[in-house]
Amino acid sequence: MGTVDLSVLEDLDEGAGEAKEEKKETTGTTLLKKTLVINGAERMFVCNTEKDSLANVLRRLGLTGTKIGCGKGQCGACSVILNGKVVRSCMRKIKSIADYSEVETIEGLGTASNLHPLQLAWIKYGGVQCGFCTPGFIVSAKQLLAENPNPSRDEVRAWFQKHHNICRCTGYKPIVDCVMAAAEVMRGEKPREALEWKLPEDGRIYNTGIPRPAALAKVLGTADYGDDIAMKMPENTLHLALVLPGLSHANIKGIDFSEAEKAAGVFKVVTAADVKGINRITWPVGHPRSKADGFEHPILMDKKVFRYGDPVAVVCADTREHAREAAKLVKLDLEPLPEYDYATDAMQDDAMEIHPGIPNVFVTVPVFKGEDAGKVIADKSKTEYVVEGSFSSSREPHLTIEPDVAQAYVDANGVVTVHCKSLALHLTLGVMAAGIGVTADKIRVIENPTGASFGYTMSPTTPAIVAVCALATGHPVTLTCDYEEHMHFTGKRAPSFSNGKMGCDKDGNLTGLEYEIVYDKGAYTETAGMLLPVGLRFFGHPYYFPNVTGLTKCAFSNHAFSTAYRGFGSPQTYTASEQLIDMLAE
Repeated sequence: MGTVDLSVLEDLDEGAGEAKEEKKETTGTTLLKKTLVINGAERMFVCNTEKDSLANVLRRLGLTGTKIGCGKGQCGACSVILNGKVVRSCMRKIKSIADYSEVETIEGLGTASNLHPLQLAWIKYGGVQCGFCTPGFIVSAKQLLAENPNPSRDEVRAWFQKHHNICRCTGYKPIVDCVMAAAEVMRGEKPREALEWKLPEDGRIYNTGIPRPAALAKVLGTADYGDDIAMKMPENTLHLALVLPGLSHANIKGIDFSEAEKAAGVFKVVTAADVKGINRITWPVGHPRSKADGFEHPILMDKKVFRYGDPVAVVCADTREHAREAAKLVKLDLEPLPEYDYATDAMQDDAMEIHPGIPNVFVTVPVFKGEDAGKVIADKSKTEYVVEGSFSSSREPHLTIEPDVAQAYVDANGVVTVHCKSLALHLTLGVMAAGIGVTADKIRVIENPTGASFGYTMSPTTPAIVAVCALATGHPVTLTCDYEEHMHFTGKRAPSFSNGKMGCDKDGNLTGLEYEIVYDKGAYTETAGMLLPVGLRFFGHPYYFPNVTGLTKCAFSNHAFSTAYRGFGSPQTYTASEQLIDMLAE
């Protein structure tokens, strides 16, 4: 173990100028040579004791099966075994780990031709879905079975809860199935062949246990997700850091990035002035009643900030650390404006227009069926029982374990190439082309192995930003959001606010439904055209109402914009109509 004091560089006569510049960039760091026994083999490396975590070091050594999700020790994607204990390696500082400590990662469990029983079980029983959490779960399960070879299902669940292993895809039942099946083989109660899969003799695939195509790579930890690809980009790749405003609604009076551009490793600070196109996401609302055209979303903010997660600038530097440090030096001159956290605030008569020239309630669509439902419900000869109420549903994040990551470069054919998560590759290409200033035939969008998206990647803001930066710098670029940035920056499920009234006759036959629902679209209109009809179709579904009078609205607020999410619009309607049905049944 040896410590390097970088202050000695000051005393060197030869190349003193270079030495002082080096010291300026690294003062306060302590470099340390360490040796760990990783997957049975001694590995020596040099680390920064003040900044490096065990997860950082493992990934730098090429063991990228150890994933970093939340970066706060809450998701378990970074789980490894350290001296016989499961630890979340993103939170374990390397300086606290003794030399020659033993570390086991997913790469040490099995090979493609000789999988560990847990890896086989994860493939066969559906434990692998998006796969981002899979290495952490398998490593954690290995230690569980080392300590308790015959656990109950409840004990398996309790173990994963204790060690903060979180999965967003499976609902956990398949994961428990995997552990129980692997345990039987490891105890010798069943042969290894019980965990192997075979293609049905009739060649049938649908409704069989055939593995997912990428399952093998995911259980081995060799599947390269976005941040793993970032580590394998060329040497001249620039790392990006977003500059977020810290306000949810403001006019931009000025951006001073002079100090940031002087910071260590910074190549350029990209702002709206560097965007070669119209600097807009061009996603038409597509409804004739809409007062908004869908072109109100800047790629980089130019005149206003509409939500807390709006990027005002992007720092491009040689390392992620340099980019993030320099982003703190960008000074924003912002004129605060009233912040409307919910659509119901923005709908008030005295609220200012969030997007000048567009009403905050930018589209309203009615539905009529049968007679006027309000009159039918009020008619005592037709309606015996009546219930009514006001309801709301919350904004909901997708909570993927993998935060948002993307890369971009101009390839050998002059095509702007973007690697990202995407729910709709061709949509992503189409709605950002005019914004970045490149025709659609000169853009290629490639799906990275995806640690889930659950809808939020329908909105192409991240691909547009990395494409802009690649064009502005002439370099390949990569952006990795930390989890807090990911939460501020990405879209969410739309909150809703509704009033409803329904009635039935004395025999319980439904007579009428009257309602109004507003979807809180947040700062931008994306997916509004698809969301509107859902409110019309599903309020009261699946019950038969002969008479319906309804109104669906979409409105702006200064909060996270809404985008695709499982169920897309119908959970908001059911929040109201199912409660009304229960009230009416009572």
